[in-house]
Amino acid sequence: MDLGLRGKTALVTAGSRGFGLATALELAAEGVHVALCARGEDDLRDAAAAVEAAGPGRVLPGRVDVTDAQAVDRFVTEVEQGLGPVDLLLINAGGPPAGTFDEVDLDQWETAYRLTLESAVRLCKRIVPGMKDRGFGRVVQVTSVTVKQHLNNLMLSNVMRPAAHSLIKQLARESAAFGVTLNSVAPGFHVTSAIDRIVTDRIAKGQAVDRAEVLAGWEAEIPAGRLGRPEELAALIVFLMSERAGYVTGQIIAADGGWVQGTF
Repeated sequence: MDLGLRGKTALVTAGSRGFGLATALELAAEGVHVALCARGEDDLRDAAAAVEAAGPGRVLPGRVDVTDAQAVDRFVTEVEQGLGPVDLLLINAGGPPAGTFDEVDLDQWETAYRLTLESAVRLCKRIVPGMKDRGFGRVVQVTSVTVKQHLNNLMLSNVMRPAAHSLIKQLARESAAFGVTLNSVAPGFHVTSAIDRIVTDRIAKGQAVDRAEVLAGWEAEIPAGRLGRPEELAALIVFLMSERAGYVTGQIIAADGGWVQGTF
């Protein structure tokens, strides 16, 4: 299937591992020029080399903290000058730490807001107007199944993720007539470093003996009987960025092996 993406320019945040790297690799294989940013220099360098080897397009890495407004603006300008205007944007950031309401302090609330919601607003403010001017754009945000079904001990994610999707939902309504779509994907339990943090937290709190026990508990709850792989979510993201998905906007699509029990 030709997704119509060859020669376009993508910006992928948190692109050095997990869902970001998997998506960058998938985009590169489609012939997309890929800019990827992350905070860790070593992981970023290795990721850029892998993405460059995955396809014919150009690759531009940048060490960026998405909560830093000036750093984001500088990098987007660098991408526009080096690869061209951004046609495809993946909004992706590490999830907030685990914890109940009593365990999470006000500084952590502020950090979670800046990372999960404010960074998404900033990226959309900087990039979506240009997409509308050019009559084409695709924005996909990585959220979590906590938007659809809350998880115990994830107070910050349960609150911040739905707000971040509401941004996408409303902006999709305002942008659809200009050929720009915005959607969210809601991954369930996948084999990523984010899952490792939750596992570590559960063991530390005495809720499980070891990693194997935590994973086995999740697998028993997932109808598919296993955790997802980052490349599976990446395939969904890249389809939503394609020409063929032009009538899909304002949606949140779960990739969870059937875990969410709600109807919608």
